[in-house]
Amino acid sequence: MGMAGRQNEILRILCRRRHETISNLAAELGVSERTIRRDIEELSLTAPIYTRPGRYDGGVYVMDGYTMDRMYFKRSEADVIRGIVSAAERDGVCVIGNAELLILKEMLASYSKPVVQ
Repeated sequence: MGMAGRQNEILRILCRRRHETISNLAAELGVSERTIRRDIEELSLTAPIYTRPGRYDGGVYVMDGYTMDRMYFKRSEADVIRGIVSAAERDGVCVIGNAELLILKEMLASYSKPVVQ
């Protein structure tokens, strides 16, 4: 694996786990800790990652809310789902059950662009 592939994998790992130690990353990717440190230094120029010193909570972190390749609903798609959820909650008459309604709400929360206030 080349440098770009390794850095991409580091970012994927951090997005999944939110935090990892340099030693674990080095072992998992089969490179030295120094190589990981160089990769982290370079990645931190373009990605929201940072390091924190410490024996127990030290390591590499990714900022809250950051994900790679995040897909979002189009506004029209989100509006349709909001309409279904609103009608189901308001009227109580809908072909979808409570479990499906909960899934739709979670989808809206996960895949709607954040609103800047």
